[in-house]
Amino acid sequence: MKIKTIGIVGVGNMGSAILRGILKKKLFRPSRILAYDVISAKASSLAKELKIHSAKSAAEIAAKSDLILLAVKPQNLPETAAALKSQFKKNPAIITILAGVPVKTIKKHFGSKAIVVRAMPNLGATVGESFTAITGDKALLPVAGKIFSSCGEVMVFPESRFHAVTALSGSGPAYYFFLMELAMIEALKRGFSAGEAVRLAKQTAKGAAILAAGSQLDPAVLRAQVTSKGGTTEAALGVLFDNKFPALFSKAIDAAVKRGEQLGKAVS
Repeated sequence: MKIKTIGIVGVGNMGSAILRGILKKKLFRPSRILAYDVISAKASSLAKELKIHSAKSAAEIAAKSDLILLAVKPQNLPETAAALKSQFKKNPAIITILAGVPVKTIKKHFGSKAIVVRAMPNLGATVGESFTAITGDKALLPVAGKIFSSCGEVMVFPESRFHAVTALSGSGPAYYFFLMELAMIEALKRGFSAGEAVRLAKQTAKGAAILAAGSQLDPAVLRAQVTSKGGTTEAALGVLFDNKFPALFSKAIDAAVKRGEQLGKAVS
């Protein structure tokens, strides 16, 4: 596909992160990028900072873009689609990051001839370290792969796995942040200052993440290497296993998957 211009609808955390990745990797020249947000000041400020164009409406994005990246909330899809369709080209190319919303629903709102890729990145995109799953029309997958590779790692999955991907990876950073938060709370309870608690939690998480990312070993093997027989780590993990932490985590992921399904049905 020949794509010379890209329009981004929704420049919140994810939309702006993807945009910065695109610019960093020079996939599109700033003059070929348009941004729109219902909060016009947000789009205008970002456009001024990055030297891209700020669109006055979603319709302007549709009229001037070869490819549209939808980065709005799922519940805003109907009104966003209605605004875009008024100026759409015959076979619009669309990349969507709407959680829970399948390709067939996007095509229902934009027309069966729309060329669609569904993507699920995560907040790691803000530092170029997202994991993004993509699926959809083969003609657009290579373009989507390049775009999301600009802000992390990309894998193609069948759409049947997307609720699980959303629960495990899309929402995933929050689980790791929560573990850091709990570590900080425990540090504070034990007399550490707030600054010390933050450094302890963040650096420990950073070291573990870098170690895991750079190792060929399975995380379970890495965990076992840290867990000396009769040691402190074994004592702590024993409590987690005795209290069925793995089962509790599985239940949490089930809840996230169910919510993703509900979000998708709400805009069908």
